Amino acid sequence: MKVAIVDQGTNSARLLLAEVEKGRVRSLVRRARVTRLGQGVDRTHRLDPAAVRRTLACLTDYAAEIAAFAPQRRLLIATSVLRDVADGAAFLGELESRFELPWRILSGAEEAAWAYRGARAGLADVTGTVVVVDIGGGSTELAVGTGRLPDWSRSLEVGVVRLTERFLASDPPTDEQWRSALAFTRELLAAEVPDSLAGTVGGGIGVAGTVTTLVAHKLGMREYDAARVHGHLLSQADIEAAARTFRGLAAAERAHLPGIQRGREDVILAGALIAGEVCRRFGLAGLTVSEADILEGSALFLAEQAGEGVEM
Repeated sequence: MKVAIVDQGTNSARLLLAEVEKGRVRSLVRRARVTRLGQGVDRTHRLDPAAVRRTLACLTDYAAEIAAFAPQRRLLIATSVLRDVADGAAFLGELESRFELPWRILSGAEEAAWAYRGARAGLADVTGTVVVVDIGGGSTELAVGTGRLPDWSRSLEVGVVRLTERFLASDPPTDEQWRSALAFTRELLAAEVPDSLAGTVGGGIGVAGTVTTLVAHKLGMREYDAARVHGHLLSQADIEAAARTFRGLAAAERAHLPGIQRGREDVILAGALIAGEVCRRFGLAGLTVSEADILEGSALFLAEQAGEGVEM
């Protein structure tokens, strides 16, 4: 079955065109563009008009690709930013009318579970109890389990855009701002992740733009190579080294570093902070990075809804 998924997040809009058969997702087209729909949302709880214009321009391009692909099923998934704003439903209604894109606002639990499902499908050889870490713009999703579906999950209100806007206002941030962001993230993880759970996790899988960008930076990529990123072990030492580099640079300087996707230069420091603190909380040596994520999880959901026999 041919499916089209749009993931409308706080920092980026992503597109997956894929075929799903017997519980497997074959990715044919994958796109990502930083539109920063969540600009200022942590403060105002409303969508910024300039952010809406950027996002509509991106989705206009995606809609043309979807139409040419002619999928049997299509879905726009909306995550943290559109859970938080007062005008989210009106914005999504406009998208459905303009682009013929059915939509669904995922709860935090659904977002964590669908990311977990996609990551486990993409790294089927990773066994045992693992935590899947999805660092987004407005929130971070954690899901722990041993099989296709998680046994425990949480959506935490700490994402790269939210953390940057709230704590890392200077460019580059001051030491005091860094310590405040670190303390906030550490305290949140301590409160939300029980000690008894953290001790059971044997490994971690990282998904989405923060960790893929950190791998691309580590490997010195001037052109992104998904095949080299998928399955790469991003160690805690790698994450800490990247954070030290980013802390000493202004965003414009980070933009010239290898591997830094345009539009992520101002928030990648917050992403490294969150990734490092998640590893610390779960006692992980690092994260195995997966290209498969909530997009693939959503594709499996659509196939199952269509009666394609996808196993849950």
